[in-house]
Amino acid sequence: MQLRAARLQVVGFGPAALGIPIAADRAGLLDDLMREGCVFIDRRARGEWRSLDYDIRSNSVAGDFLEGLSPDGRLRTVLRSPEARALQEAPDQPVALRVAARFLARAAREIADYTVRFDGAHTHFSAAVDHLRRDADGLFHSRDARGRTLALSRSAVIAVGARPRAGAAPRTVTSEAVLRRECDARCEAAAAAGVTIDVLGGSHSAFSTVGLLLREWGHLLRPGQIRVHTRSEVLVYRPQARAAAVDGRTGAAGGTPGPGSALATAAPGARPLHRFAGLRGESEALYRAVRCGAEPRVRLLHPEEAGPAVSPLTIAATGYRARRLPVLDACGEPLFPPGEAAVDDEGRVLDGRGRPVPGLFGIGLGHCSPAGPEGGGGDYPMAAVNIFHGRTADRITAQL
Repeated sequence: MQLRAARLQVVGFGPAALGIPIAADRAGLLDDLMREGCVFIDRRARGEWRSLDYDIRSNSVAGDFLEGLSPDGRLRTVLRSPEARALQEAPDQPVALRVAARFLARAAREIADYTVRFDGAHTHFSAAVDHLRRDADGLFHSRDARGRTLALSRSAVIAVGARPRAGAAPRTVTSEAVLRRECDARCEAAAAAGVTIDVLGGSHSAFSTVGLLLREWGHLLRPGQIRVHTRSEVLVYRPQARAAAVDGRTGAAGGTPGPGSALATAAPGARPLHRFAGLRGESEALYRAVRCGAEPRVRLLHPEEAGPAVSPLTIAATGYRARRLPVLDACGEPLFPPGEAAVDDEGRVLDGRGRPVPGLFGIGLGHCSPAGPEGGGGDYPMAAVNIFHGRTADRITAQL
């Protein structure tokens, strides 16, 4: 049977991918998109949606997870769910990430269920895309390892996410594994033995990992047993940056080095503020306590003094590496180098010469814009958990 060319296919069905139908719903275009054909493809089985299922508090307040959904849209039932009500109890407070994860999983189920109402829409679970191919007619073919076409579309969004970067030390584990509680026995053994625990990175994940170690095994830890290695100054979230971003004002990126929190002066022509950058909540409080010496069990090593981590337990919280999804042209040649795909400010994937590939977009972790997250500058990607609160998904859906 010949496949019908859909208007859009989205490879991946994690938090970033949800931004596309949610943005379409905000714009009142969801039904049109589904009617003309919208296909989601995910390598996981339907019941395996575990994105962000970490035993820490979020770096975003509870209300941030609700903002992207339209209360008058087709997906408004998500806002009436028990998972949404759990977030609505304290919208201005950081929330346990597992609570937010259940809300996002509910949104994913609602979107998957909504696709079945339309002949041209579908969500493929347990389907691994080996590569995308853009044929001479401009259509995108997503193919599995056997060469079978899973979907055919006029436009495509790559939202395959990223995997944690593992450190080079031989005994390294990732912060993700620790926060998923997959390394409890090893962490407890290290704490009880009094050996040094090295944490690589100065991000929210790094300090959240340290917070979990202190919460669970703090009674076993001695002074200075945890060392946090940072390669750059730690960013602290500024509430003023969020307000400025909401109001449309411009200025510097949303974090500031060290303990300060003063709002930078907006300059003419400056890029919009990135409203989610920097530590806040429990991770910020822990960082400040370590910095002033109030938490003696943790030592912060600044870039100039941080040496190689050689401890029996090293935890890497050093960001993510893009999942590789080759994109080929009609002759089977790669359109851009393997690894992280660069995108422009409109979310369009760039080829090896820096030119937008017609009809191809990238969203979430693994896709870097020259302007940085939300146009706020920097060379790191927008956090996937916040992607549907920003402008990236809106810009993509406007071009479909």
